[in-house]
Amino acid sequence: MKSRSFHHFAFLHLISLFLISSQANGQWMARSYYSLIKDAADILIIKVNRIAGEPYGEKAVAHVERSYKKNVHSDSIELPFVYSSWPTGKKNEMASVSEIIPVSFEDGKRYVVLVRKSRQTFYDNPHAAKTEYEVVNYPNATYFKINDDKDSRVLRIEQLLKTADENDAEAKSDSLLAMIHSNDNGKRNDAIEALIDLKSEKATDAFIAVLRNDPDSTVRYTAARGLGYLHSDSIVSVLMESLQKEKVNFVKYQIIVSLGERRAKIAAPMLLKLYETELYDNRNAILETISALGDSTVVPSLIHLFSIDQDLQHRRLMAQTISSFHTLEADEFSSALLDTAKTYWLKSAVIYGWSRSTYTKGFDKIARWTSIPCASDDHPSKVMAEIQGLAFPLLRAIEKLGKPDQIASTLKVYSTCSDPAIRDMAVRILKEQMAKNITTELRKEIDVEIKTFPTQ
Repeated sequence: MKSRSFHHFAFLHLISLFLISSQANGQWMARSYYSLIKDAADILIIKVNRIAGEPYGEKAVAHVERSYKKNVHSDSIELPFVYSSWPTGKKNEMASVSEIIPVSFEDGKRYVVLVRKSRQTFYDNPHAAKTEYEVVNYPNATYFKINDDKDSRVLRIEQLLKTADENDAEAKSDSLLAMIHSNDNGKRNDAIEALIDLKSEKATDAFIAVLRNDPDSTVRYTAARGLGYLHSDSIVSVLMESLQKEKVNFVKYQIIVSLGERRAKIAAPMLLKLYETELYDNRNAILETISALGDSTVVPSLIHLFSIDQDLQHRRLMAQTISSFHTLEADEFSSALLDTAKTYWLKSAVIYGWSRSTYTKGFDKIARWTSIPCASDDHPSKVMAEIQGLAFPLLRAIEKLGKPDQIASTLKVYSTCSDPAIRDMAVRILKEQMAKNITTELRKEIDVEIKTFPTQ
């Protein structure tokens, strides 16, 4: 079966509001409804006349009742169904992907659709109907059934379109700020997302008021996200105050993330104090934020938390952060962990931290870990994954921290590695040294070394 992993946002029930598929790489990223509406080729009200095509390649043949952007000039349109699974042609075998939002239509029903020019990127479904347009594949109201044009979702789109048509950025901001006072949760959230897109500093006071007082947790979440991008001096204190008062965990998560965006070093003691009482995802956010702050005074607290938190992911984040600082205490901890950690994941965390902070004094300690046995056909897949989990950060650290002669000497061991991915990375690093200002003798030495690596 063909399958692809779906990288979850920290809180899955927010997917319907904040994620959009990037068909180029199969990932999902945050996108506002305002930007979806603004960027869509057209927004249509259609009535489906019939369903055509074969199974797993069906399409709706529809009458265009209204084109909001006037870009679809025909009074009819064909839109493909989108499937998250389809037959491969082999007996009882189905291909499936999790990134796709399925799209289907019913004969005789009316719909609002956000469309774009067809990219035919439904992950190689060979049955997919070929059409000029397709529905924007996104899990937030890019197509929905309606009974009448007074549907609140239609009015929501019309209001955002009107704002998008404003030529003056100031006027757009004013229109969106007025929407924040709507009684409709969706409209308030749309307005905040759009103001984030516009990078409007005028929104600061409104975002603060929403974070403090809005009854809807999703709207508060979005306001907290927006405050992470704005620059008022008052924002950090507001975020810290709200974090202590907020009861909803995913809103707290975003407040923590926004403190990291604001590089709020003053918040570090409070975050460390909260760590032991927070849920898993919020702990991750605290550690990521602490790492972003770049404040070495957190080292003793992180070493203490490392000793009591047995979760490997959390310990890995702590080790990365501690090793990125170079106080005496941090260096002693990192060196000891590199030597004694029973898992490659923790060793690689130290290596990553030293590499990120360009700790060249750590090169010799890192380089000796090239002696670990390289993956081979004799190793079970779990061992291979663990080895790669150390080898790739190790190679990147060697590349970043070493001088050309050190790199050439250290990477010789990988010429006999049976893992082609590790070998290829070593060869790439060696070739990059050839482009540097090095001696003729070293250049010849590296050239000979590269030739010892087996070719594919």
